[in-house]
Amino acid sequence: MNVLLCTACGHRLTEPLRRLPELPERPEYDGLPGPDGSRHAPPTVPRGTYAVDPEPSGAPFVPHPDPDWAGAGIPGLCMADPDGDGFLMSAGPCDTLVTHPEDSAGRLSFNPESTEVGCCGATGDKGPNQLCGRCGTVVATLFSDCYVPYEIHFLPDAARVSPV
Repeated sequence: MNVLLCTACGHRLTEPLRRLPELPERPEYDGLPGPDGSRHAPPTVPRGTYAVDPEPSGAPFVPHPDPDWAGAGIPGLCMADPDGDGFLMSAGPCDTLVTHPEDSAGRLSFNPESTEVGCCGATGDKGPNQLCGRCGTVVATLFSDCYVPYEIHFLPDAARVSPV
């Protein structure tokens, strides 16, 4: 078992986690409230686990050269271009550490400088929105709005894996 630690101050950012061999396929979401009443997609990884996402994730987004490309249709990886035709693709960090959001309960805080607006949660489209709960360093992006995968992406240079 491992935990993720803030590289700036050593604060523990997660509960103990087991590494998955690869990032699972993101589950489909029907848009209906979950059993607990929440309006977010099912989590990408189960509680108590993490995986490395080799693909770019989150901001910045850049125009894709093919205007008909729609990527995987997954927010955080692609989005419609608000300033033109076609789609934008993520040019964000690769090799982020993906966790279940509830594995960091009480250990992170929302970045007050984040300007994103979602109806049911954090969209993650403006970049990292989570701070270390101790030192305030930007450490991750939470995706929790109703139309995005339910996951946290820890920045590879801001969080490190440490054995429990």
